[in-house]
Amino acid sequence: MKFKLKKSSPKMAIFMLTGIFIIILFSYDLYDYIETNEFVYEYPGDWDKPIGILVGLFLIIRSLKFIPESKSLFIEISGSHLIYRTKRSDSIRKTALSDIEKVQEKDAKIILITKDLTELIIIDFNKVRVRDNVQKSIKKSLIELN
Repeated sequence: MKFKLKKSSPKMAIFMLTGIFIIILFSYDLYDYIETNEFVYEYPGDWDKPIGILVGLFLIIRSLKFIPESKSLFIEISGSHLIYRTKRSDSIRKTALSDIEKVQEKDAKIILITKDLTELIIIDFNKVRVRDNVQKSIKKSLIELN
């Protein structure tokens, strides 16, 4: 059973492709202009081409901001493991179902207690917005692991 909390964000791809398109467009326009004028370019005049190239570079650099948003948030219960990522900054965590001692619910948090008495917060519903029916389904599925 797999629950998707948030899908990955397509913003990074949109910014990156727009930046690349703008750079190619203005670079070709600048090359064509310089070639027709025998590679003589007067800078006090036409600034739109170099500025367009700089805007494209800005968009490519700005697209790197969206890398953390490209990670999807999910909880997956397979036959032998509980696999989840509920924070964008975390990596994918994997816990064997045989290592799970108890699953508790406290203050809109699902807490997993392993056999070595380690407490892991699986999900905090105060920090992740999920529809109520999905939230109830996640709670039910995780508590059934007891």
